[in-house]
Amino acid sequence: MTALHDTFRSARLHRLHLRAVEPGRHATLQQIGRKRSRRDQLERLHLFAAMRQRPPVFAYWSAAIVHGLPLLNAPPATIHVVAAGPAESAARGIVTHRRTVGVAPVRTRGLTATPVAETVAALAGRTSFVEGVVLADYSLHAGAFGDRVPLATSAELADAAGALTDPEERRRALAVSRFADGRAESPLESVSRATIALAGAPPPELQLRVHDQFGVIARPGFCWPELGIAGEADGAEKLQHPAFRRFPDVRQALAARAERDRRIEAAGLRVIRWRWAIGRRVDLMREFLTREGVPLDPGRRLGELGLGPERGL
Repeated sequence: MTALHDTFRSARLHRLHLRAVEPGRHATLQQIGRKRSRRDQLERLHLFAAMRQRPPVFAYWSAAIVHGLPLLNAPPATIHVVAAGPAESAARGIVTHRRTVGVAPVRTRGLTATPVAETVAALAGRTSFVEGVVLADYSLHAGAFGDRVPLATSAELADAAGALTDPEERRRALAVSRFADGRAESPLESVSRATIALAGAPPPELQLRVHDQFGVIARPGFCWPELGIAGEADGAEKLQHPAFRRFPDVRQALAARAERDRRIEAAGLRVIRWRWAIGRRVDLMREFLTREGVPLDPGRRLGELGLGPERGL
C-alpha cells in the first residue's frame, strides 16, 4: 500500500510539474511571482501541498487564493501557512503563522485553508481599510437576486475580527467588519464605497430602486436622495474607447445606458460616474465628490468608522 501511495504521489507531482512549467509560461514553484494569474497561483499552492508530507493549512493571501476571494493588489510571492508554533517565522519563501485556537480549517478546491471569515479578518488587519472592505463585501454578497450563497456572515466576520490578538489589527478588522455590506456588486463598488467614506462623504444608499410611471428604472450603486445625486462606479472603460464603439453590441450598450441615465434624471436624480482611476484613490475621490457638490466631513466619518487619521487607515 505504501509503494502504491508513493507511486501515485510521484505521478501527481509529475503532472503538477508539467502544468507548472508548460512551454512559454515559465511557472515553476519558485518562479511563479506576484504577476501570475490566479490559475497560476492556485497551481503553485497545489504543487506546494503535494510536496509536503502533511497537508498544509494555507492562510492570509494564500487562503484568499484558495477561496477565490478578490485581491485589490497582487499577493506577495511568499506562501502563507499556519502551524502550532508559538511565533511567526519565514524561511525560503514560506511564512508560517500561529494557529488560531478553536478555529478549524476547511477543505476547498482540493486544498486546506483557514475559513473565509478568519481569512478576511486576518487580511483586513494587515492590509488597508479599502482592501479589507473588498474582501469582506465579497464574502457577504448574496447576488443581485439572492442567487448566490454568501461565503460568510456579518457575525462571523465580527467574531473573527474580535479574535485577533494584535490590538491594531483587531481595530482595523473590526472597522471593516462593521462597514462591510453584501449589496456591493463588484470590487469597484466596494473600493468606491470605502474611498467615499474615507473622503468624508455621508453614507450613500446602496442599490436604491429608482421608479418612474412604468416601474423600476434602475438600481444605482450609490444614491444620495437628499442631494438629488445617483452615483455609478463604471468599470466598463473599454466601452468608451473609439475602437470599440464601431461594434453594434457596444453601441447598443452605450445607447441603453444613456437612456437609463435619462430616465433616472427625469425621476429627479443627477447621475455621476467614476472609474477605477478615481474609485481606488481617496484624494481623487475627494476632489471628484467636491466638484459634484457632495458635502465632506472626513474627521466625523473616520470617527464613525472607528478609524482615525493619527492611527492610519
